[in-house]
Amino acid sequence: MKEEGSGGGIAKSVTVYTVSELAGTIRLGLDQIFPGLLVVEGELSNVKLSQPAGHYYFTLKDSASSLRGVMFRGASRSLTFVPVDGLKVVLRGRLTYYEPRGDIQIVAETMEPAGLGLFHLEFRRVREILSREGLLSPERKRPLPPMPRKVALITSPQGAAIWDFLRIGDQQNRLVPIVVVPARMQGAEAAPEIIRALSLVGSLPGVDLAVIARGGGSAEDLWIYNREDLARAILASPVPVVTAIGHEVDVTVADLVADLRVATPTEAAKKVFFDAHVLLGLIDRSRKRLGELIVGRKGRESVRLLAFRIATGTLSRRLSRAHLGVVRAQDRLTVRVRDGLTKRSGDLASLKSRVIHPYRRLAGLLGNVAGQRETMVRIVREILGKAHLDHALCSRPLYREDLIGAGPRRLEISRRRFGLVSGIRRSLGAARERQALLSVLLRESDPERPLERGFFILEREGGRGLASAENLPVRGERLRARSRGLAMELEVDAVWPLGERKDGNEEREDL
Repeated sequence: MKEEGSGGGIAKSVTVYTVSELAGTIRLGLDQIFPGLLVVEGELSNVKLSQPAGHYYFTLKDSASSLRGVMFRGASRSLTFVPVDGLKVVLRGRLTYYEPRGDIQIVAETMEPAGLGLFHLEFRRVREILSREGLLSPERKRPLPPMPRKVALITSPQGAAIWDFLRIGDQQNRLVPIVVVPARMQGAEAAPEIIRALSLVGSLPGVDLAVIARGGGSAEDLWIYNREDLARAILASPVPVVTAIGHEVDVTVADLVADLRVATPTEAAKKVFFDAHVLLGLIDRSRKRLGELIVGRKGRESVRLLAFRIATGTLSRRLSRAHLGVVRAQDRLTVRVRDGLTKRSGDLASLKSRVIHPYRRLAGLLGNVAGQRETMVRIVREILGKAHLDHALCSRPLYREDLIGAGPRRLEISRRRFGLVSGIRRSLGAARERQALLSVLLRESDPERPLERGFFILEREGGRGLASAENLPVRGERLRARSRGLAMELEVDAVWPLGERKDGNEEREDL
């Protein structure tokens, strides 16, 4: 710095600075005016990341001015987001003067999103979380019902969106009812009210579609639609959800998770409600087409009916002939059955006459045994009489005149004795064999033999005979059932003959 004289046009009292001196003075002045950290809010632009140093260079601006800035590598490590152009931030740093370029710049130590910057940061954070869980994939989105039965509209009753939606719904199809579920659409309380409204939609009977609609507004008003709890409430809705938040450019997380996103409530109503006029035209064309199909089908069926009637007539005649054959075969079968029954009845009567009752058979066998016993006794007596006679002849004293014939007579007596003994033994053996056979027959013919195998004999009360097929008891008669070591009193309730059906089952017929 130096002072100049008056010869050159510049007064001697004027102080002349060098560029370095002036730059240093400016730097000292800035340090005196802004001695410490200051906080500045503005929008980032011209953001550049130097490689490999890792410093961020940017311009911080507002609607009227701009200021250069830098954030060195050590400070940038604390960032929780990536600085990008258009992001509104609040930074804390020192204001400095960069002498080589003559620029005033701010050296940022911390940087945080502010305003719309925070909006974009929250949008990216929630979007990344839901994307990692696969909740933003197009395959997850549910199709809208083509003809909804009832639509739930979640909106503010004071906004313009409700009237736009109701007007288009009335024009498209007034047959579909609209249930308005009131909720705030902006502000701190908007998100909880929208979440409650979505939970209420699931309990409304007949509702199969929900629409979240609001009118226009500033970008800051869209902040609540990036909340994670609201996005998960839309995902958990039991019915498809349409978002019509009223912005063409700005997309929120709620729009991403909704089953359909449209720009305005008017467009939402056009998407949701099917056009009744188009439907009526389709119905009319379908009715005409159906009439043509019915006429054509009627003609074809008439031809088939005629052919069926002809075939039915032929079949009827064949059935008549078959029925006549069946009747004739039935008559022949009846005659054969009747003749067979007559023959079987005669055979049964003949066999019945030849059947000998066990008592009569036993009595005959006992008579034969008695007769054969008497015959055997008589033969034995005759043999014994001859034996006694021969013994008497042999035992009397022999005289001289008898000595001549004694030898031959004794030989004859020995021969006769041997023959007598052999005959007696044969007769006794034959008698024993016949007696054993008769004993077996007698034991098998014993009426009480079946009692040993668990059978019962039915006797009439008072010993008035047995109850059998030839001597049937009557209803109410009292009988005595006797077995081996057991007896019981019975009363007759019903009597019926036993027979066999063709299928082998037993049939019963009360007498």
